[in-house]
Amino acid sequence: MLVVDDSVLPRAAARTMLGTATGLRLVGEASSGEGALQAMARLKPDLVLMDVHMPFLFDDTATTTELLAQYPQAKVIAWTVSESSDDLLRMMRAGCSGYVLKDVGPAELQRALWSAVRSESPVPRKMIPEVLRRVSEQSPLSHSTNTIALTSREMQILRGVAKGLPTKRLAQQLGLRVPSVETHLHNLFRKLNASNRGEAVSTALKLGLITLADL
Repeated sequence: MLVVDDSVLPRAAARTMLGTATGLRLVGEASSGEGALQAMARLKPDLVLMDVHMPFLFDDTATTTELLAQYPQAKVIAWTVSESSDDLLRMMRAGCSGYVLKDVGPAELQRALWSAVRSESPVPRKMIPEVLRRVSEQSPLSHSTNTIALTSREMQILRGVAKGLPTKRLAQQLGLRVPSVETHLHNLFRKLNASNRGEAVSTALKLGLITLADL
């Protein structure tokens, strides 16, 4: 994993929190967008922990966009002190796989990173309602709910995803095996034209398939 932050202390904190992580290895650090792109070319990490509000020409979104254009297999996770829904939406639109606050502890940071690896789009639970309200206020999609035919099982999984439940927890609650849940998730994403959980939930909210009460 690569950590990108223009301040020394956050990079040191990430180094400490990831020092005991099983299966996660910090391979490099960068203090700017240009440095991040150079490090990616040299190290080719699978994960990038990206600071929000970086200065200089290649800021957070520009760096994320360029990095994913060159290395589409990588997962970029925004790492920030900001609880602004504007920042979250801006980074997710740039292609980030998740959004993690810097005040979390080592265990929560590691869980978020593993969630991103599993394409589960980790987002702070307390920020989800405001973000989805913002999404719901945007222009409605061009197609209606009549064109989206979800099975009862897919609706169960959609509501679980809206509540932020990970795949293993969904499997336990529904009495299914994890591969079965993953298959239903794949079908759900396909029907909603979504690439991750966040997009699936926001699309379902705009279509009226779920409401804020499901969160």
